[in-house]
Amino acid sequence: MYTYRECIVLGRTDLTKSKFNQILRELSREWPGDCYDLLSKNCNHFCDEFCEILGVQKLPGWVNRFANAGDTAVEIAGNTAYRFRQAKTEIVTASKVAYQFLAGIASNNNTTAATESTNGSGTTTPRFQQPAWFKNLVAAGAQPSTSNTLENGEEDFTHNLSTEIPR
Repeated sequence: MYTYRECIVLGRTDLTKSKFNQILRELSREWPGDCYDLLSKNCNHFCDEFCEILGVQKLPGWVNRFANAGDTAVEIAGNTAYRFRQAKTEIVTASKVAYQFLAGIASNNNTTAATESTNGSGTTTPRFQQPAWFKNLVAAGAQPSTSNTLENGEEDFTHNLSTEIPR
C-alpha cells in the first residue's frame, strides 16, 4: 500500500539537542498512538506540526493529499447530511402547518356556509364558494400515502425515513 517516492530535505533547525528532545516529549503526549486517524491525525500531520515547531519547511502537499481529500470529503458529506436533515425538518413542519391551515379553512367554511349574504336581487349566496375538489381533498383527510411506490412505479427511497422533527 505504501510506496517510497523520494527523500525530501526540509532544512536545518537552530534548536539545541535538548530543546529538540523536549519538543519530541511534548509532541509524544499530544500525539498518542490510540488517537491516530488515517484522515485527520496521521503520521504526516504529525510531521507537518513537528516541522513547523522546528522552524523548517513543511512537507509538500502531495505527501498528505489522500488524507486531506478524504478529510474534506467526510466534512462535506457531514455538512450535506446535516443540511438534508435540516431541510427535511423544515419541509415536515411546513407541510403540517399547511395541512392544519387547509383543514382549518374546511372546518371554518362548513360553519360559515350557513352564514349567507344577500345580493342585489334578493337571493342569498354563500360568502365563499369552496371548489368541490378542495372539499373532497380536506374531507378525505389529505393524509400522506402509505405506499412506498411512486407514480412512475419506482421505489420511494424516502418512504422509510422518520417524519419526526428532531428536538
